[in-house]
Amino acid sequence: MAQEHAHSSAVERLLNCEVPLRAQYIRVSFREITRISNHSLASTTHAMDVGASTPSLWASEEREKLLEFYERVPGARMHASFIRPGGVAQDLPLGSCRDIDSSTQQFASRIDESEEMSTGNRIWKQRLVDIEGFSVPAPSTYTAVEAPKGEFGVFLVSNGSNRPYRRKIRAPGSAHSQGLDSMSKHHMPADVVTIIGTQDIVSGEIDR
Repeated sequence: MAQEHAHSSAVERLLNCEVPLRAQYIRVSFREITRISNHSLASTTHAMDVGASTPSLWASEEREKLLEFYERVPGARMHASFIRPGGVAQDLPLGSCRDIDSSTQQFASRIDESEEMSTGNRIWKQRLVDIEGFSVPAPSTYTAVEAPKGEFGVFLVSNGSNRPYRRKIRAPGSAHSQGLDSMSKHHMPADVVTIIGTQDIVSGEIDR
């Protein structure tokens, strides 16, 4: 939904379209559900990459609960079509806000359990401590959102018709992968898998 949000925001900016306040709240709520779902998968499968399998199994159960909220709105578990230019496809089903609130209250303890399992884990620490990281210093618009993996941007150029003259999608995976060379210097080949895991790269984003 983060990608849908970026594209819809770009179209709305070109049309000077105001999104209803309720739709804005719904967008943000599901963007955060998306972010939690992504991080739950990324951080725990990364743990699996370095030899700790239990956190991934625990997170999968909690992630299923989040995907159920996806199912309620657009009917799709992953590839939703919910955030549209001008708002969202439809209002939330009755009781969804209550259930989302209840889920967030329970999720806090699940985070504590996962952290307890991972942070002091001997295997986890052996593969991660002292591994290097890095930081990355009205006819057209570039609109970006903070997607779970990083900045996801859409560049749109209008030619006055109902189709964009140009649309460029900037996914975060490609930019992250470019740091692999500098991040993996002075490390063993076996460390490359661990370093890639910290970047949470999806190959499809790089190919695009």
